[in-house]
Amino acid sequence: MNVLTFMLTILSMNNANRYINKSILGIFAHPDDETSSAGCTFTKFAQMGASVNVITATRGELGTLGTGDLSVSREELPAVRESELTQVLSLFGANPPILLDYKDQEVESQKMEVISEKLRNHINHIEPDVVITFGPQGISRHPDHIAIHRCALDAFNAYAQGINKKVSLLYVAIPELAAKEFDLDIDGPETQPNVFVPTQEYIDVKIKALRTYQSQEDAQEFAEWLENSSDYYETFKIVGVEEGTVITFEQLLEDC
Repeated sequence: MNVLTFMLTILSMNNANRYINKSILGIFAHPDDETSSAGCTFTKFAQMGASVNVITATRGELGTLGTGDLSVSREELPAVRESELTQVLSLFGANPPILLDYKDQEVESQKMEVISEKLRNHINHIEPDVVITFGPQGISRHPDHIAIHRCALDAFNAYAQGINKKVSLLYVAIPELAAKEFDLDIDGPETQPNVFVPTQEYIDVKIKALRTYQSQEDAQEFAEWLENSSDYYETFKIVGVEEGTVITFEQLLEDC
């Protein structure tokens, strides 16, 4: 082994342990939300040692019933989507999924304080440094997304007040021009990202993860879009910083 190869190996080993004591938590409504929102981000920081967890409120029981050669019944779909989610998180290097066992499109009709308490219990156990979830309009205005936003915000605020370390809350955000391209009727913080994660090294993982969601048409369409795109970033809005401030994800994981 020459000197250059040796030094690169050492740097790679150090990079793999850089965030060994850090934790990232995603809180979403349906299987595949985590991939569309933050698949590259989860993969990157899991490879750098961070513990990555994802809480999913439902099994997406009302999603599409297969694409390509796959055809599943409505009764089979929840188990299929849970299996897809489990495979995807393993692909990212994340921990197995945490499911809240709610029904698709019924989250908003549940008692918000009950969901918030469940999330608080999980957050207090995981002790994340960064939490990623939906913003106030849920990106797509899906009622489950909006309900999860409200409960996750409540749970995060309680957690942040009771823990003695720096913690950050990020909303999934899309630049305004991109939101218009995808015909998304959103505004406010969800169109004002200030955390930008380059994806070049991890985009193949994200596409593979989306392809793993073979039951879902939206996932396949997004995978195809990514396969034909360049210079793609995953983008988020950090809550509670001055307008115009741009922060790297790495800064969120650095000790004060």
